[in-house]
Amino acid sequence: MKELPEGFAPLSGWDEYPIHQAVTPIRYTQTIDPRAFERYWFTAQPRDGSFLLVTGMGFYPNLGIADGYALLVIGERQITVRAQRPLSADRARLAVGPVRAEPVKPFAEWRLELDDNEHGLRYDLRWRDTKRASFRKMDLTRRPGAPADIHLQHDWGGYETFGTIEGWIEWEGGRIDLSPDMVVGSRDHHWGVRDGVGGFSINRQGKAHSHLGQWVEFKDWGLWGDRILYNIGDMSSGPQYCERVDNQIDFDPVTKHFRGAVITNLLNNGETRKVRFRLTGNTTAYLRCVGYTSPDGKGTPTGNHHHGYDLGGATFCESYDLSDPAIRQEIAGFEDHLCFVEYEGETTIGIFECCNPMLYAMCAAGIPSYRFLEAPGA
Repeated sequence: MKELPEGFAPLSGWDEYPIHQAVTPIRYTQTIDPRAFERYWFTAQPRDGSFLLVTGMGFYPNLGIADGYALLVIGERQITVRAQRPLSADRARLAVGPVRAEPVKPFAEWRLELDDNEHGLRYDLRWRDTKRASFRKMDLTRRPGAPADIHLQHDWGGYETFGTIEGWIEWEGGRIDLSPDMVVGSRDHHWGVRDGVGGFSINRQGKAHSHLGQWVEFKDWGLWGDRILYNIGDMSSGPQYCERVDNQIDFDPVTKHFRGAVITNLLNNGETRKVRFRLTGNTTAYLRCVGYTSPDGKGTPTGNHHHGYDLGGATFCESYDLSDPAIRQEIAGFEDHLCFVEYEGETTIGIFECCNPMLYAMCAAGIPSYRFLEAPGA
């Protein structure tokens, strides 16, 4: 939708439609919290674990900023492209610098593109959902260890799903053609208020700790965080919730970073599902490099940028050698680990998300349900 000429602000073209949820124009949020956000996130990974692509966009209405990024890990290198622009009145404009996205068919198909940039990283992808998305709301009033006057940590909601990807990726003279039978991924769309937006000064973080995310799709079901998702068309079960009741983690002895796990999940129907993760080499996406904030407040390794920062509309291109443990330690703090994942004889490819080395510290401290893996590789 084209933006209106001057003189209409704060109205936008969307205000002509009967879609309002509050007594304000569409471009306004219902909160003045500067951490307000709306974000998309996608991954693409082949079943052989040879590369990992992560891309996404974020829109921050109370900061007036939109940002986007693409991150490719291949051959022990991480290539990142990130961009930022002022937030316009057209909230359906899913383009930030060279990063572009288009919902072709709701809850079915997306087109993802990365145009020319300094690193030569480009792609044109078609994403198709395989699991049934379902809305859920998440909030956290106070993190253990946080100051007593902190009243709201998160208040957000959205949905998640899995999919197949086809198209192509090019980088510095290399090219990969993707087929939907060999390349899969996970995506989410969340909105509300959360930490990690706008930098540490406006965040309400407590003691440094790590979350633990399991983004894994099996043939008939998928595990996304604390929910079990089912195939599109499978109406026999709604999304089920689960609780991680035992987290056995294996770590690299040098970096103290994640390299494997056995996670026991207890479903709300009483069923237990034990899932095993094994890292695929150094195929880890270090997400601080594209603006995610670590639990101890660190932003990008260069510039200390965070999601929602005003960077004058700039585009940044960076590369990291992941074969060097010192570099992995320097850029760590919020990671997506590409893993081979096994459950009852079925093996697939998936993501284990955590913050290094905070997860190691939690196991060492004996946090309930967190412990070192008793027999790594077993």
